[in-house]
Amino acid sequence: MRPTGAPNDDPQHRRFAALYDEHADRVFRLCLRLCGGCQAEAEDVAQEAMVAALRSLPTFAGRAHVSTWLYAVAVRTWRKRRERRPPDTLPLDGAAEPAAPDGIDARLTRLSIEAALDSLPDPLREAFVLVKAEGRTHREAAALLGLPQGTVQARVHEAARRLRGLLREEEKGDRP
Repeated sequence: MRPTGAPNDDPQHRRFAALYDEHADRVFRLCLRLCGGCQAEAEDVAQEAMVAALRSLPTFAGRAHVSTWLYAVAVRTWRKRRERRPPDTLPLDGAAEPAAPDGIDARLTRLSIEAALDSLPDPLREAFVLVKAEGRTHREAAALLGLPQGTVQARVHEAARRLRGLLREEEKGDRP
């Protein structure tokens, strides 16, 4: 959904349209991973994040990369939604689209990974998704999350350890 409604000769509109074209897909992918694969929730978070970015674009000083700034906006938006959501609420959408019969194993593996990722505490999930799924360096993720680099490294390590354990348990439970 590309931004519309402002005159095309408005420099801020052109700047935001270019920013949106270049980064909206990556922001959505980040949101999708943070939302545990729930496409509807990820779309909402990504849209809220892009609106927040548009509102704060005039104050963006350029001290960080635009993508880092946008990721920070998206993570903050996701956190705010998590705080507003009652703790026992599960997203309705999930990853419930039908799968092709020949892709069932791959889909089950993906669902297992998404479920394991979703079971992580939010701070571990944020760090893991930014570093391992989005390819950010530990330093970039630390700047984005406002944490020391060592904290991000420890969280990524702990998330990976927990994910391995969860996936091993699931694999053992599936064997006859």
